[in-house]
Amino acid sequence: MSKTSKRRPARSERRAAERRSEREIADRLKLAALEVGGAPDRPIVVESASLVEPTAASMPCARCGERVRVEEHAARSFAGVSLRVVTVRCPTCGHSRAVHFRVVVASPN
Repeated sequence: MSKTSKRRPARSERRAAERRSEREIADRLKLAALEVGGAPDRPIVVESASLVEPTAASMPCARCGERVRVEEHAARSFAGVSLRVVTVRCPTCGHSRAVHFRVVVASPN
């Protein structure tokens, strides 16, 4: 007598992989919110406003890792601190997020 293998059906395997993928995406989004630039209290510091958009465009999508496009660049005030907020959107997966910058002009010697 041969033993039958306890193999999961293909649909069950596919759904388990989808759940793992969804958890990984949720974890990546949480990490992106915690990293520098992910919130107003942790802005990315740049020396010129001209560096804001290229820096934001060079960041990968937090959800899928593809290139993002800059949709909006606005100056806003958070707790009395002037910040630049750039909204980026991924053309591949459609995920958008805000990236926060603080412009600090280096003083001459």
